[in-house]
Amino acid sequence: MSAPSSSPPSSPPSSPPSSPPSSALPAVVAAAGSYRERQLDVRPVLAKGGDPFDLIMTTVGELAPGEALHLLVGFEPTPLYVVMRTAGRLAHTEERAGVFHVWFYHDATATPVPPQGAARTALLPPVDLDVRGLEPPAPMVTILEKLAELGAGAQLRVRHHREPVLLYDKLKLRGYAARCERRGEGDYLVHIAPAWAFDAT
Repeated sequence: MSAPSSSPPSSPPSSPPSSPPSSALPAVVAAAGSYRERQLDVRPVLAKGGDPFDLIMTTVGELAPGEALHLLVGFEPTPLYVVMRTAGRLAHTEERAGVFHVWFYHDATATPVPPQGAARTALLPPVDLDVRGLEPPAPMVTILEKLAELGAGAQLRVRHHREPVLLYDKLKLRGYAARCERRGEGDYLVHIAPAWAFDAT
């Protein structure tokens, strides 16, 4: 009679997949409390002439606590830094082989920045800016960077080859508004100023 065979020891239950360790994130992002990332590559959207802004903001709104947005883009999205700061998110940017990797993450020490154009300060004289002929997204980036450079009270008179309808939401987030006048075929004059300045007229 053979000895009864002993059943093999039961293996411990498998644990659920864990989130990527913080070491997979840039040190500054992990140190701020982020433990995983959600990657978003907007280069295909831009290549088709689209505007990924709404997609980016929707994705940010879906992030879980402790989750950072890892954005892949073909240029440094400087104007987006200001938008994210209004939501209390900082940016860490690295360039690799012509691709910009940008992590937007919460930091307890980050103070949300109020919309720049909301400050009721003395209006600056309008600055002329010509973006006709620039390929997207260069016109939008150029305009937003110029506003950030000029600071509170900034006004722009922009010559554009079309009405920049995709720009208006970005201006609103910064406390600015625009009035557009069509002067001819492929010739638009866009007056940009703090929104309160238009309300006062």
